[in-house]
Amino acid sequence: MIYADYAASAPMSEGALAVLSETARNLYGNPSSLHTAGQEAREAVEKARQQCADLIGASPGEIIFTSGGTESDNLALRGSGRRRLIVSAIEHPAVLRTAEDLAAHGTMLTVLPVNEKGAVSPDDLEAALGESDVPALVSVMFANNETGMIQPVSRLAETAHRHGALFHCDAVQGTGHVPVDVKSLGCDLLSVSAHKLHGPKGVGLLYVRRGVTPDPVLTGGGQEHGLRSGTECVPLIAAFGEACREAGEVMAEEAVRIARLRDRIEEELLKLPDVRRNGEGDRLPGISNLSFGGVGGEALTLMCDLRGLAVSSGSACHAGDERPSHVLGAMNVPARYLTSALRISVGRFTSDEEAAGIVRCVAESVEMLRDMA
Repeated sequence: MIYADYAASAPMSEGALAVLSETARNLYGNPSSLHTAGQEAREAVEKARQQCADLIGASPGEIIFTSGGTESDNLALRGSGRRRLIVSAIEHPAVLRTAEDLAAHGTMLTVLPVNEKGAVSPDDLEAALGESDVPALVSVMFANNETGMIQPVSRLAETAHRHGALFHCDAVQGTGHVPVDVKSLGCDLLSVSAHKLHGPKGVGLLYVRRGVTPDPVLTGGGQEHGLRSGTECVPLIAAFGEACREAGEVMAEEAVRIARLRDRIEEELLKLPDVRRNGEGDRLPGISNLSFGGVGGEALTLMCDLRGLAVSSGSACHAGDERPSHVLGAMNVPARYLTSALRISVGRFTSDEEAAGIVRCVAESVEMLRDMA
């Protein structure tokens, strides 16, 4: 099998896997306990907190460990205490559905459009913020999980702050693949998930800028500075820290190599008849979203799988959902191409030979499905 669905979940690195195994075997104490076994576990957690902080330019005290991106997004939105939310139309469901739920319970909600390239306009945010003086939380993702489009986060954050709003960024898709620095971005809150950067599933973090005080969503023993109660899962956190350390070391070099693979794949597939690339401009290196006219995205995904290639027709969170992608819909992608999209995402372990195999498999699958139509 060729794996080309890194945007859904990346394989664990050998280093992160080794740390996970070693920690699970040896550090079984509760990090809140005062005895030696507990303090050894606490030391592993704090080491990981420093490693995660280093990757995004934060201080260790600004890192709150969670179960992943969804919980981090929920803590940011639900815990902000703001009675007004402004989000973009292309956010991950962890943000969009949380915002919709809060709106159903009285929170004012504004959904910002994107242009045909998939970018949010700071001018649109400026106009939205000017419509009310109710304190707001603005949430715009760093990079889209379906198209890879990188948003003008620093400009959006600056606009939000000028109006007294807090700014949250879901950076799950971009962290560990391109530089994400909370200070230069100007974020108050930022979400990261370990499994998107070669760490384990089930752990993530929320960056909380010093001076920002969200309310906890989970209450209990008061772990994680009182913001996320529950005994810390030391093996997952330690492996997350190792994955962040590794990402910081290889990110710059790998981004160039991975972008070259993506470009080669796109160049070859765009030679096929009736193919459209969705998203133009500044993108993550590993994500390509292409629509093949006359071919259903779900059918193409399954055909590729039968031929030994793992790709997706969009976000993994929408698997089995036959409705068109809300991201492509917000970008005004023509109806012909809305349901014919394929997301090909490559990464650290993708080889040149596999890139060639991706092109061959997708091209042959498209041809077969068009012949069957």
